Amino acid sequence: MVFSGCSALSGPFTGYGIAWHKDSKITLVYLGARDCHFCNQWEENELQKFLLSKEIKQIEFLKIERNTFRRNLQPDDFPDDFKWLYESVKMDNSTPTFAVLVDKTIVLKIAGSDNWDKKIIPLLTNLIEKKSAKRD
Repeated sequence: MVFSGCSALSGPFTGYGIAWHKDSKITLVYLGARDCHFCNQWEENELQKFLLSKEIKQIEFLKIERNTFRRNLQPDDFPDDFKWLYESVKMDNSTPTFAVLVDKTIVLKIAGSDNWDKKIIPLLTNLIEKKSAKRD
């Protein structure tokens, strides 16, 4: 089951409320499940293209995958340096779910593979441009 919803959690779209610095890190977190049809479809198509894209070279990509979407997410599903993400926002069991971060600022958390081209890719492109502008 996939739920579509948008949760912009910090800052206006134009600046995202981020204190950019030259070492700011953009991270895309992908939460999926092995038995999720929509996750498998996204991974076979969109993820494969994304792994070959220019954007992937400029961000950190973190894949968190459960065996089944029927099991609730747990803090132990997250690497130690990302446990704060589970604890700071309601990470529900929707799969796939994506979170876009700049450092420890959550810019977007959204569920549904249909949001990939509409929301996530344009956001990542915009964030990469903003980060590049701060280097100049």
